[in-house]
Amino acid sequence: MDFGLSPNPYSRIPIPQSLSPKLSMPKTFIDQLFTFLGTPGGIIGIAIGILMVIKASQSRPMAWFLFSLCCFASSLNTFVDRWNPIPPALVFPLQPIRTYGRPLAIVLLVLLVFLALQTQNNWRRWIFPKPIKYLMFVQFVIFFKTLVFGNVEFALLSGVTFGGIMFMLKMGPGRWLENDENFHMAVRSIAVAGVIFVVGNSYQYYINPFPVSFIQNRFMGTTGNPQHAAVLLAATIPCLMFMFQSIPRWNYIKALWVLVLVVVMYFLLQTGSRTGLLMGAISILLFYRQNGGAWLRIALFIAISGALLLLFADPDTVSSSSGINSSVSARFSSGENTREAVWNALWGSFMRDPLFGAPLRADRMGYGENSWLSAGANLGLVGFIPMMMVGWESLKLMRELYRLSNRNSYYFFQSSTVIAGLGSMIVGACFEAFLLGNITFSLIAFLTYLLMGGYLVEVDRVRTRYAMAEAEAEYEEQQHGGVYQ
Repeated sequence: MDFGLSPNPYSRIPIPQSLSPKLSMPKTFIDQLFTFLGTPGGIIGIAIGILMVIKASQSRPMAWFLFSLCCFASSLNTFVDRWNPIPPALVFPLQPIRTYGRPLAIVLLVLLVFLALQTQNNWRRWIFPKPIKYLMFVQFVIFFKTLVFGNVEFALLSGVTFGGIMFMLKMGPGRWLENDENFHMAVRSIAVAGVIFVVGNSYQYYINPFPVSFIQNRFMGTTGNPQHAAVLLAATIPCLMFMFQSIPRWNYIKALWVLVLVVVMYFLLQTGSRTGLLMGAISILLFYRQNGGAWLRIALFIAISGALLLLFADPDTVSSSSGINSSVSARFSSGENTREAVWNALWGSFMRDPLFGAPLRADRMGYGENSWLSAGANLGLVGFIPMMMVGWESLKLMRELYRLSNRNSYYFFQSSTVIAGLGSMIVGACFEAFLLGNITFSLIAFLTYLLMGGYLVEVDRVRTRYAMAEAEAEYEEQQHGGVYQ
């Protein structure tokens, strides 16, 4: 199987379709989209979507909920390989939702674009922080190389899709982030997407866990594979912790957020993903970086709650006393480096074609388990340098947010949410190529964290500037008053 990186050994490594963000969009996507629109469910969905857009144009919480639905729909995928050509069916209504997951995500994206066109300008001047601009350049290089040397239809479709996401984020959520209330709703939108994923997959898991864990008994849910599920779950943890912390006193809503967080942790363990577990641990450490006792109490509480949750698990799916499947436990305890061979192949490909990357032999690019090395192997320095700048500028944004949290305690948890989200996803991108995706939950979540971080930095600068202007005006007034007394 050749993914355009010949003649290096990596080009002969078979990569399942669901393991590469760029390979997750089938060639028959247009047919699938029109088929979906022609079904009764598609027609009803479009009607409901239009009504939601009309309502969302007058209600900002509804607009953010529509964004949550788009985030969840972008995570839907099906694992198919030579051994599993027809995956096990899910229960209703999860099966038709997953079947038309990609068209559903595109339809929701189009609805959000229409909603974004109705959003008025606000006081903000810099909606896109620098990492997003560099990532847009990387995607342009991918689009251009695929257009010239690969599948023209796929290149155009990918370009329109990614362009639509950028337009939607800038004109929609980027403009919606105009005050602290909307920041809270933005965090909640990512958390709600995680809630939808957890509720739907818990329903399936309770009835029959096999369809969502048939790959080596590892939980993958309604995503394409366990790694994608792990990244999704880990990406929602900072937002779930913020929602938990934003409620000062215990009530049923706070208890529900804790319950969702517990289930997220349980599913994260069931994925058997060391990358996801590392991302989750980094999220907790960065979120509670200045209060070790707090995150330790949260971790202990989640561990105890998870142990109690295991009491209700189906014993047929559990083969160890810990409550985790033996194959999953073995994966966590294994010291095998499953990335080294792919990383060496990617680096070798980059060194052989350092300027523009390996020649594209197939109709699209194939990525390995590292966002930066994959950019270098496929695009050379033309894509590797701006991709490195994505990571560097993200780290600089995290540093600014860290200073903001120390300077203004009011924004501590807001800053901590973005720091934890970006930190965990940057580390995760070292082991997965999700930053080079097109329309995936992981990519949209990463971009949303950047938007939220950009808002916090900009609002702090504006308020600091106004405070300095007021202080100077007061000083001049005092000086002026002293002259004429």
